[in-house]
Amino acid sequence: MSASTENARQRLAGACLIAGPIVMAAAMALKGTGGGDSSALLAEIAADPGRFQLSTLLQLLAALITLPGLAGLVRLFPERGRVLGHLGVGLLGINLLGNLGDAAGGAVLSVLASGGVTEQETAIADAVGGEPVFVAVQLMVLVGMLGFVLLPAGQLLARTVHWAVPALILAALVSFFLPVSEGVGGVLLALGLGAAGVALLRGRPVAAPRPAYG
Repeated sequence: MSASTENARQRLAGACLIAGPIVMAAAMALKGTGGGDSSALLAEIAADPGRFQLSTLLQLLAALITLPGLAGLVRLFPERGRVLGHLGVGLLGINLLGNLGDAAGGAVLSVLASGGVTEQETAIADAVGGEPVFVAVQLMVLVGMLGFVLLPAGQLLARTVHWAVPALILAALVSFFLPVSEGVGGVLLALGLGAAGVALLRGRPVAAPRPAYG
């Protein structure tokens, strides 16, 4: 493969790492609380179906845009941190695939909520959520979150991005377990992955001007 083709692919990956997480942040900001049982979730969707449908669509687009960017993200681990970095990228890929499945599940819930929230719709939602495929989707999302730990660890070892990049990604993970809007984590993640995308757009890994780690 020619150098120009390689450079084009790297820049495309960088652009995807900037655009995809921004779209995901918008999707997360539009999401509701997501708490409670199926009845409460369906009622929340029925109260503002347009917002939920837009959030689901953006979630789908974000995952599709970001996935190609992960292929370029491994370029930021030329030597040190390669194992952790590659594992982190792979797990993030699993998380994004889970998000694709979650978006599909959201589309099903949207259809159910459109008919009104009754015991029948709630029972169907519970049954759908218990299907093996959707259980697997949730497992993919949860297991993939380990990438939010391994990727920053690899970045700290590789030293090809500023220390703030892994710090932002870790902060995004922490925010998901705090009583704050999911949009906060989405913005933190967009900043972290977006900065990595900028490094790829520059055409080479960028070492941060900071002291070496012990």
